[in-house]
Amino acid sequence: MNAGCENRKQLQKECNYSPKVTRSPLTRQHLTFVEDRLHAFERALGNLFPGSDLDGLVNSLLQDQETRPKAEPSPSDTSSRQSPFVKSEAERDEPAPETLPQQADGFDWAEKEIALGDLTDGMAALSIKPEGAGYFGWRPQVFYTSIFADSVLLTKGASSSVVPLRALRDHGFDLNIPRSSKSISAHRVPRKAQLLSSAPSGLIEQAFMDAYFLNYHTSYPFVHEATFRAQFYEQIPRPHGPAWHILLNTILALGAWSIGDDTSDLDITFYQEARSQLQQMSVFEAGNLTLVQALLLLSNYAQKRDKPNTGWNFLGLAVRMAMSLGLHKEFREWKISLLQREIRRRLWWGVYIFDSGAAKTFGRPILLPEEHIMDAKQVLNIPDEALTPATTSIPLESDGPTIYSGMIAQAQFHLLTNSVYQRLISSPSVTPEETLALQKPMDDWYNNLPPYLQRACSNPEPDWLALSRNRLMWRQWNLRTLLFRPIVLRWASKRWTPNVPTEPEDPAERECRIYCLQHARSTILSISDYMENNMCTRLGVWYILYFLFQAGVIPIIFLMTDPTNADAPSWLQDIDTTRRLLSHPTLSTNRLAGRCLDVINRLCSPIVTTTTGAEQYAQQQLMMHSPGHLFNDNPFSNLFPPDFQGGAVDFSEWVNFPSQGGDFT
Repeated sequence: MNAGCENRKQLQKECNYSPKVTRSPLTRQHLTFVEDRLHAFERALGNLFPGSDLDGLVNSLLQDQETRPKAEPSPSDTSSRQSPFVKSEAERDEPAPETLPQQADGFDWAEKEIALGDLTDGMAALSIKPEGAGYFGWRPQVFYTSIFADSVLLTKGASSSVVPLRALRDHGFDLNIPRSSKSISAHRVPRKAQLLSSAPSGLIEQAFMDAYFLNYHTSYPFVHEATFRAQFYEQIPRPHGPAWHILLNTILALGAWSIGDDTSDLDITFYQEARSQLQQMSVFEAGNLTLVQALLLLSNYAQKRDKPNTGWNFLGLAVRMAMSLGLHKEFREWKISLLQREIRRRLWWGVYIFDSGAAKTFGRPILLPEEHIMDAKQVLNIPDEALTPATTSIPLESDGPTIYSGMIAQAQFHLLTNSVYQRLISSPSVTPEETLALQKPMDDWYNNLPPYLQRACSNPEPDWLALSRNRLMWRQWNLRTLLFRPIVLRWASKRWTPNVPTEPEDPAERECRIYCLQHARSTILSISDYMENNMCTRLGVWYILYFLFQAGVIPIIFLMTDPTNADAPSWLQDIDTTRRLLSHPTLSTNRLAGRCLDVINRLCSPIVTTTTGAEQYAQQQLMMHSPGHLFNDNPFSNLFPPDFQGGAVDFSEWVNFPSQGGDFT
């Protein structure tokens, strides 16, 4: 007790202390929340008082308020005005485990409409704001060095697709890309009713069914084609009543989507019919193979139509229903046909690879049964004609590729790497040494692949095989990149944050950084080769965009963090290739490609935009100069403000420089 308190005690007076001063946090997240709230209030006032001068209206209301008698504030009023974001001194020293929404219901989401909104996508790579998007795993730890200091990201397993962009945003990078003015025109493509009225009965459905089996089924053969076609033409009974019609409309939706583009909406009408039939059916009170097939395909369709949480829920129901049907079990004594047993296996492993992949994409836990609980055998690597309803002996597996080869390899990949991913999102943090060791399951998986999935073994290679093989390679490089990415973000974060002393880098951490860059570069080069030599279907483009964007952000982070490094020209070349691919004619009508390119252009706006001939050589020489020369020598000084003197670079300003009119393409 101090002297003042002792005196007041002797005088029998109460000690009163001034309350601790609370301040709003100086973070980009809080500022974005305040800006969004202000815009909402402005829109609300504009609706209440259309045509009014809002500034004058607000001043008038405030003046009117000052003339009224002031009521005594209630305790609840006082507490409600205090900032909910203020941390105590002790709390500031504790890590904030996630990038969180501002409100208690901030993770709530609604995906009723199929539309590409502001930085939202089915890959969850552009969903940088947590509000209203659902939980997409984001595991950096934020330590506040002081109330005025920038936050230092010490990553603890950065697992989901959106992690790099959220890290950039939290360090002040402006990623608020203006909303595109392009929209789907209802008159660009005739809707289903118009087509059906002008085409012979069944012709449209048959065309989209053919498109599904040609473009989608060759990657994900979860439905037995011959059986389904026989049911469609009513040569054999259609099973499970309304469930079969849900499956039909889902197949038609995926078929229409696979041959459409962003201006087409025919697939949406089939999806809406399937969804309406689901609502009419007691889907939570029934379970059968047909319904599992429909839910599994619906989950993938919803994700590809930028409804990731809707797809996640469809997939969760498919997983639970599959296990309720015992699809994860072999039941060797069960007297069913070989084809029926094989269909059960294909469906189970389809559920397994989709749920494993979705969890890794969204940074969410994998809730599938452990490997020792499942005894369902892997599917057979056979052509479809080798197994029919009349087959009584197990056919020999093929030594060459079939449409089931990629599915088998993908299932093996997830079996070996799900534990790696679970460790990555767990506590405590993965050390650099452990991170290096976690590559072994992926090395083992790759070494056991058949030669035709490791490299192209035929010329020409069928398009479906080229996509299946390349997608497997992109997937394993992506997981390796994800594994090393927390270390890259920690390295970058320390350098982005002012007044943080530079410490010697641990050799194991540096090795991890280099591996991360190598795997990202392998992805970029592989996608470039694929787009140059293969036909890019809409399904292929979807995976190209996902893996390319994830890989393309890595060299940007390297270049932003260490622009004078001797390897900077090679990083710039990686960025150049990424931008060129996102501008490829194949992607000219793809709005998501445009959004990804917008983000990369925003991050790279001050980077030199000519990369050919003598200019490229001059640029490479310049990139090797000292920081002072890098930012002051002509011809590149016009990329920076006139008063910029080099030295320490505030990278938060990079994205605010005006465009110089050029680009990498």
